[in-house]
Amino acid sequence: MNDPGMHDFLQKHFSVQTLERDPALLRKVLGMLRSWLITEGKHPYPSMPFDQLVRSFEDYSIPADGMEVDAFLDELHSSVLSHTAQLNHPMFIGHMTQALPWLTVIAEAFTAALNQNQVKIETAYASTLVEKQILGWMHRRVYQYDDDYYEKGMHAKSPAIGNVVNGGTVGNLTALAVALEQQLPGSRKEGIHSTLSHSGYRGLAVIASVRAHYSLKKSLATMGMGENSLHVIAVDQNNRIDLDALKRKFDELRRDNIKVVALVGVAGTTETGAIDPLQELAEIARQEQTWFHVDAAWGGALLLADQFRPLYQGIEFADSVVIDGHKLMWVPMAQGMILFKHSASLDNLKHNANYIIRSDSGDLGQTSLEGSRRFDALKLWTSFKVLGISGYTKLLTQAANLSATMISLIQNHPDFELTSSSKTFILTYRYAPQHMQQAMKALVDAGNMAEAITLNRKLNDLNAKLQDRQKNDGKSFVSRTILDFFPDPQGVTVLRVVLTNVTTTRAHLETILAEQCQIGSALLAGH
Repeated sequence: MNDPGMHDFLQKHFSVQTLERDPALLRKVLGMLRSWLITEGKHPYPSMPFDQLVRSFEDYSIPADGMEVDAFLDELHSSVLSHTAQLNHPMFIGHMTQALPWLTVIAEAFTAALNQNQVKIETAYASTLVEKQILGWMHRRVYQYDDDYYEKGMHAKSPAIGNVVNGGTVGNLTALAVALEQQLPGSRKEGIHSTLSHSGYRGLAVIASVRAHYSLKKSLATMGMGENSLHVIAVDQNNRIDLDALKRKFDELRRDNIKVVALVGVAGTTETGAIDPLQELAEIARQEQTWFHVDAAWGGALLLADQFRPLYQGIEFADSVVIDGHKLMWVPMAQGMILFKHSASLDNLKHNANYIIRSDSGDLGQTSLEGSRRFDALKLWTSFKVLGISGYTKLLTQAANLSATMISLIQNHPDFELTSSSKTFILTYRYAPQHMQQAMKALVDAGNMAEAITLNRKLNDLNAKLQDRQKNDGKSFVSRTILDFFPDPQGVTVLRVVLTNVTTTRAHLETILAEQCQIGSALLAGH
């Protein structure tokens, strides 16, 4: 410690006394955060073209010397905040993000300040119990076991009823890794190729609907099963998995001597919000003796409000369920969890080391695919403590009302066509002027599908350009996707909205639709 400047350097960058000596700096930080959380008078989407913004980040070397914090805050504002999508804006309704309770932002700051590492109790003392508690709370909403079960789980050092993860992707990967070892014992240690060669099966499969999240493919690729081991099933008119087609797929795989590792049901698909018939899927999985996993990353939060419970009948039979807190539980990125019906399931992933996560240590890292992990559970614990079931019921009811309002506005507007709706607040629709809808109906009724497909592609192009222009104008934001309910190989391009921003009102929705009509008319006129 011979560097005479080291003391001043450490005081400046590591000591909170710096903020006490210069409170203006702290006030500036808080002012920037406050300004960000206030959306009045702002646009939800950045106006600078992305290719132009890239040029602001073309310094390819780390700065040789640091800059003053005050100057950095100015650069943070000009380079980042000024060009960041305002996801909490009431006119931003295109993705699974929403306005946050301000206290959850404070909880995020506590998470950073505490800097706990959830892999082991030695670096996650009380936070280990917080994590176990929220897992128990949500496990109970899914599986509805009695108090004794959760009391034993809180005190148990092993096994675990679930893991906190950073989102649905790691949750799905964890569930499928457990399912693989359960259905093909020995694959974890010996590898898939060796274990499969001794199993008598010709291959492995996972089955889900065509609306299942793309993270399933990523998981299967990571596990070595390969993306092509995912067999996707068509959906019905309500975007739920087609049960007859599913049964035929099981018959086909059985004939081909393919082992089905898992059947995946979706409780709130990303594109349309649909909930698969979980009760029927659970029974099919039982009959086929395969693992039943439910991806409820989006819709699982609705289990917090008793009024939505009937939508999830059968979820209690799932071997595993993934739920994201950073979606419909109104907490900041990233926070998710994977829950297991049987506490012994995660033993299939259990691993130990000499210096941490020792056997029966109670360290949460024993059953997690991740190593070092943040104390992200604090955000959800905070929200549960402050809002409670009653608060979440109010938020979810508000989202349901907003969704119903949007459905009504679309259905009562002659130039829009509702293409899907759901009980989980995701809707799709397309701009289709009345005369084009009438022309489409006439072509389909007459059996002139060639011309109907031509008209559909014109509407596809129109809606894709409409969404791009609305986004680039920056005054409001909806997303888009492609659905397959029309007999056109290119599908149907639709606009997609997620009605969970509790600051959004009917007036905001009316403004968004009016803007889309204006843009659509201009595009049809060649402008």
